[in-house]
Amino acid sequence: MSFSLEMAQMIPAAPRDCYAVPGKPGNSDPLTVVGWEHMDLKLFYPSALLSTWSIRTALYPLAVLRSQLQLQKQNTVYRSTLHAYSDISRREGFRGLYRGFWITVPQIGCSFIYSTIFEKCRAIMHENGVKSIGGAAAVAGGLASFATQSIFVPTDIIAQYMMIYKNTDKLTAGHDKAVIEGVANYVKNGNGLGTSVIKSIYKADGVMGFYRGFWASAAVYIPQMLTFWSSYYYMLGLFSKFNPVTDRSLLIDQAVAATIGGSISTIATNPMELFRVRLQVHRSSYSKTLETMLRDEKTAIFTKGLTPRIIANSIYGGMVVVGYEIVKRLCAKEEHKHRIKW
Repeated sequence: MSFSLEMAQMIPAAPRDCYAVPGKPGNSDPLTVVGWEHMDLKLFYPSALLSTWSIRTALYPLAVLRSQLQLQKQNTVYRSTLHAYSDISRREGFRGLYRGFWITVPQIGCSFIYSTIFEKCRAIMHENGVKSIGGAAAVAGGLASFATQSIFVPTDIIAQYMMIYKNTDKLTAGHDKAVIEGVANYVKNGNGLGTSVIKSIYKADGVMGFYRGFWASAAVYIPQMLTFWSSYYYMLGLFSKFNPVTDRSLLIDQAVAATIGGSISTIATNPMELFRVRLQVHRSSYSKTLETMLRDEKTAIFTKGLTPRIIANSIYGGMVVVGYEIVKRLCAKEEHKHRIKW
C-alpha cells in the first residue's frame, strides 16, 4: 500500500459540472477539466509516470515506518513514529528506510489501470442517469481499486517481509515464522533479500501465499477509495459555494480537497489496515488474527501506525493531484492550451 502503495492508484480530476466557468461558445470556452481527448498522450504517459515515481520515492520511508509500527505488539519496540524513524536510521541507515522499494515498482503501472477503469465506469454511470458526481466517482473508484489488487497484494506482501527483515524477532514473536526462517536461510546461501522472500513464501505457502489476505486488502482499499472520492468531491463542492472558481486557483482547490480526502479516508480505514498487515505477515487465520489484534491492542487499533500513514496518504493525495493536473495541463494539445483554467 506500503502506502498504496495505498494511494498510488489515485489520479483525480475535477468534475465537469463542479467548476463550470461561463465563457463564449466553441473553442473559447475555459477548460476546467483537461480530459484525455485534450492531451498529447505520447507526452502524457511518460510525464505522468515520472511524476508518480518521484512522489512515491520521496514518501516511501513512511510506508516502512507504518508497517513496523503496526506489526509490533502494543509499544514494545517503538514508542512513536519519531522513535521508529531514528532507530531504523541508526541501525540500518538509508537502505533501511527504502527496503523493499524495488519490489513495489510494478504498482506504479496500476495507476494507469486504475484511471482507465475509473474514468470508463464513471462515464457509464453518468450516461445511465447517475447524477451524483461524488457517488459515481466513489463507486468507480472502488471497482477500479478492486481490479488492481492482483498486483498490489503480492508486491505488498513481499515488501512487508523485506521491511521488517532486520527486526523480525521483535515484530513476529509468537507467530508462525516459517517464511522468516526460510528467508534467513536463503540469504545465508547467497540469495538477495527480495529473491529470498519470494522463494520462502512460495516454499511455505505456494502461489496462494502471495495472495494471503486478498479479501482483507480489498476491504481496506475499496472503502478507502469510496471515502476518498466522496470527501474529495464534497470539499470541491464546498469550495465552489464559498467563492466562484474565477476568484481563485482551481489547482489549489484540488490539492487541498485531495489532502483532506486522504486524511479522512486513512482515519476511517486504519483498523482494517492494521488487520491486513498482521494477517499477511503473521500468517494466522482471519479469526485468529482478529482475536489477537483486539486482545493485544484494544482501542489502539484506531491509532497504531496512523501517524505515518496519515502523513503519507494526505501528502501523497495532495501531491498526486497537483502533479497529475500539472502534467495534464502541460501535455495539452496546442489548440487547447489557451483555454486551460489553472
